[in-house]
Amino acid sequence: MIVGATLFNGVVAGSLLWFAGTDSAATELALRTTARVSFVWFMLAFIASPMQQLRPSPASAWLLSRRRAFGVIFGLSMSIHVAFILRMFALHAPSRPPMVTDADFIIGIPGLVLVALLTITSADMLKQRLSPIAWRRLHTTGIWVVWSIFFLCLIDSVGRKNTNHPVLAYYTFIAVLLAGVGLRLVAARRRLRLS
Repeated sequence: MIVGATLFNGVVAGSLLWFAGTDSAATELALRTTARVSFVWFMLAFIASPMQQLRPSPASAWLLSRRRAFGVIFGLSMSIHVAFILRMFALHAPSRPPMVTDADFIIGIPGLVLVALLTITSADMLKQRLSPIAWRRLHTTGIWVVWSIFFLCLIDSVGRKNTNHPVLAYYTFIAVLLAGVGLRLVAARRRLRLS
């Protein structure tokens, strides 16, 4: 599954370069697209547990059983996104790309480091080197930090970036993020009530 999904992500990225070109505008399109593809993989991992708790079904059980795989796919997808970020910097060198702000560095770099940590510690060999408590803390904290980064980036984009389709570009993704949090809060409340 991980290999197939990563190949899909690579085909999407390659198709963008092939059909849209390799200039700055095409690279910016690739950045937006790879961020949104990564978002989908992240959300599948984010909602897997609460979906199984709230509405158990074969589909939610399948989702939960592959939650770690979705997390790894998300991390690998973000590596493609990072490649396009580096390409954007190369195209604008020695200047900074015009759409990049100081906030992008302050939020983005630690976020990408955290995503890398989450991805590599999902491998069984590295997972076994951490205590179960340390692993759980890292991944619980990490998934919420990544959620927050997606949320802050989308809110920032609403105020800073122009688009003819703000609902499809930003507001839908914000709504999905908030719905995911809602699911997790309802599931947590149910757990407390049953304990």
